[in-house]
Amino acid sequence: MNFPKTISSIFATLLFVLLFFEKSLGLNVAIYGVVVTLLLVVLKTALFQALLPKVVGIGFLATSIVYYLFASPFTLFVHILSFLLLVGLHSQPLIRNLLYAFVNAFANYRAAVADFLNSFRRREKHTLNFSLSKVARIVFLPLFVILLFLALYSMGSNFFSNAVGSMGKIIGSFLSKILNCVNIEAVFVALLGLVFGVIHSLKYHTTSLSKRDAARSDFLSRVRRKTLYRFRNMDLATEYKSSVFLLVSLNGMLAILLYLEIAHIWVGFEWGGELLKELVHEGTYVLLIAILVSMGTTLYLFRKNLNFYAKNKALKVLAYIWLGLNALLVVSVGVRTFYYIQFFGLAYKRIGVLFFLVACLVGLGTLLYKVAKTKSIYYVVRVNTLVVYFILLAICMVNWDGIIARYNFRNYKSSFIHLPFMSNLSDKTLPYLRLTEEQMLTIEGKQVEEIPFAKRGYFKDIDYQNKIAVRIRKFKKKQKERHWLESVWAEDKAYQSLE
Repeated sequence: MNFPKTISSIFATLLFVLLFFEKSLGLNVAIYGVVVTLLLVVLKTALFQALLPKVVGIGFLATSIVYYLFASPFTLFVHILSFLLLVGLHSQPLIRNLLYAFVNAFANYRAAVADFLNSFRRREKHTLNFSLSKVARIVFLPLFVILLFLALYSMGSNFFSNAVGSMGKIIGSFLSKILNCVNIEAVFVALLGLVFGVIHSLKYHTTSLSKRDAARSDFLSRVRRKTLYRFRNMDLATEYKSSVFLLVSLNGMLAILLYLEIAHIWVGFEWGGELLKELVHEGTYVLLIAILVSMGTTLYLFRKNLNFYAKNKALKVLAYIWLGLNALLVVSVGVRTFYYIQFFGLAYKRIGVLFFLVACLVGLGTLLYKVAKTKSIYYVVRVNTLVVYFILLAICMVNWDGIIARYNFRNYKSSFIHLPFMSNLSDKTLPYLRLTEEQMLTIEGKQVEEIPFAKRGYFKDIDYQNKIAVRIRKFKKKQKERHWLESVWAEDKAYQSLE
C-alpha cells in the first residue's frame, strides 16, 4: 500500500466531511483550500517545479480564501476550475497550455480513481484494470439475465412468486433497518469529499494530450510541399493575392464602421431617455462576435506557409492595420458600455463585458506579435488561455455586489436604479440596500426629474422597503444560528453594520 498518498486522500476526505457535513459554505472552503494546497506542496513537490502549476496552485489557494471573504458563486466556480486544472497538470511531461490541462483533467481523473483503488492492493498483484465494459460483462449482463428469469418464473408459478415476495419483504426490512442506522447525507458528503480527495493519490501519467502538448512549439516552421518545381509557388501566390484582397476589403468596411461609431457614439451621442437596448444589447453583442471572427480570420490567414512567403510584407502591413482597427472597435464597444453604465448603473453583465474587452485587447496584441514574429497558433492559444485565467482570478478578488450597490445608489441623480435587481443583491449588501423613507423619497424625486420613463411610487410598487426589512430579519436570524465554519467575512461585517 502506498501509505503517504492513500492516507492523504483518506485524510482529505475525512476533513471534507468534518468541514462541510450539514454546513453551508464559508470559512470551511478557505480551511479546506489551505490544507489541500499544503498537502500538494509537501507530497507532490515535482508538480510545482514548473511555473504553470505554481500559478494555478496560487489561484486555487487564493480563490479559497477569497470565497471566505465574499462568498461569490463565481469565485467558487473559478476555485473548482483551478482544482480541475491542477488535476490536468499531473502529467509527464508537464503540460504548458491551460486549455490542454483542462481537457486532460478528465483523463487524469479516471486515472486518479484507479490509482486510489490500486493503492489498496498488494504490490505483487496486477494493477487494477478499471474498465466499465469489464464491469458490465462481469456484473450487469449476468444480473440482467437473472432478473429476466426471475420475472419469467414468477409469472409462471404462483408458488415461486409468493416465495420471492416473502424473500423480498425480509430483504427490504433488513435493508430498511440498515438504512435507518446510516446517514445518507453523510455518505453523500463523504463520496463528494473522495471526489476531491483522490487527487492526492494521482500519479504522474503520460497521456495523449501531454504528448501532443510536448510536441507543440511556439514558433511556426515551414512545411515544404512536394509539387513540381515550376508550380511550387502558384498556390501560395494565389493565396497571398486572395488574402490581400480580403484584408483590403475588410479594412475598408471596418474603417467606415469606426468613422460612423466615432461620429455618432464617441462624439455626437446624446441620451434622449431611451432604454439603449439597440445600442448596447444587440449592437454590443454583434460587435463582440465580429471581433472574435476577426481574430479567427487573422489566425486562419497566417496559419501556415504564408508567413514565410517572400513578398508578404504588404499582407503583414494590412494585418497590422486590421488588428489596430479591431482594437479601436474594442474601445468603441467599451464606450457603448460606459454609456450604459452611466445612464443605467452597474450590473454583472456590464462588468463582465468590460473584462471581456480587456481579454480581446490582449488577444489582438498576441495576434499582432504572432504575425510579426512568426509564432504558432499553439502560442496564441497558450498565452490567451493563461490571460483569461488571470482575468477570472482578478474578477474574483473584488466584492462586486458591494460596489454595484454603492455605485448605483450614489449615482441616483444621473442613472436609473433598477430596484428589482438591486433588491435581490446578496445579503452582504443589505446595509447599502436599507433605505429610510426620506432617502427613498429623495431618490424617487430625482429619478422622476432626470429620467423620462421613471415614475413616482416605484418603491411602493415593488414593496421595496418591506422586502428589504424581511430579508434583514431572516439574515440576522441566520447569522445568529450560523456555525463558525460557515462564517463569511463580508456577511459578518454586514451583520455588525446592521446591528
